[in-house]
Amino acid sequence: GLTSYSRYPRMMAAAGMPLPVVIDQLVTLAFVG
Repeated sequence: GLTSYSRYPRMMAAAGMPLPVVIDQLVTLAFVG
């Protein structure tokens, strides 16, 4: 999942993308395509 305790958000944060940025990108891609 995308909770603050799951592995995916931690990996993305380590790569320089904090969870709010990841969620924003996912929502943007969902609407724009």
